Amino acid sequence: MKRLFYILFCFSLFACGEKKTDGPENLISQDKMVQILADIHIAEAQIEGKLIYPDTAQMVFKYREKQIFEKHDVTEQEFRETYQYYKDNLKEMDALYEIIVDTLSLRETKLRAETPQLQKLEAQ
Repeated sequence: MKRLFYILFCFSLFACGEKKTDGPENLISQDKMVQILADIHIAEAQIEGKLIYPDTAQMVFKYREKQIFEKHDVTEQEFRETYQYYKDNLKEMDALYEIIVDTLSLRETKLRAETPQLQKLEAQ
């Protein structure tokens, strides 16, 4: 979660230099992009939490990223073009990440509610 807030902070710093561009032809919807990025941030956190070599971590992440794209029925190219669109339109990127933070918080809340063992560990 710290990494996510760091990303949000960086995007807000660059908001002043925003340039408005038209979206790519195959722009991924905001709802779908939120789900994809939430899944990617979860995958990053899971991989970072394991003590593995950086090269191995990068390979594992690329594999997980490919699975996420397949799950959401998008190509890597579509994702990259849409992400570039959001990078070029930082106010929209900021709004997108506000939704992503909410989505991740909701997922965490649901996971905690569904996992009694996790609740016991937190109580200790």
